[in-house]
Amino acid sequence: MSIRRTIAATAATAAAAVVLAHPGAAHASEMKICGVFSDGLLRCQNAAPTSVRSAPYITDSWQVDTLRTTYSWFICWRSGELHSGGNHTWYKTVGDDHGATGWVPASAVYTSSDFDLNPGYYGLRPC
Repeated sequence: MSIRRTIAATAATAAAAVVLAHPGAAHASEMKICGVFSDGLLRCQNAAPTSVRSAPYITDSWQVDTLRTTYSWFICWRSGELHSGGNHTWYKTVGDDHGATGWVPASAVYTSSDFDLNPGYYGLRPC
């Protein structure tokens, strides 16, 4: 686990805009805050390993890195290719293997459908 992500995950002391339970959480002690924090970053649980793409497209982009942690931070969002989550929202982040910046589909981030429809409403800036 990268030190950067460990620090980001433990820095969850600011108020979040949205609180979601991890879909696989067995009990409340496994729940982590998912939302946009006072620093403007979205911190949320995510599927892992997840490909980090060079652009917000599955078919027309390269895999530049991988998210291996299951609680990550995301810088901003933008619309891209339709993905398995049924929307066009993609989140920009930094991968764990090489520190490369890239995109993951909203389907890999455990945000709500409402959040994915308009992340800006919850305080996450567009890219």
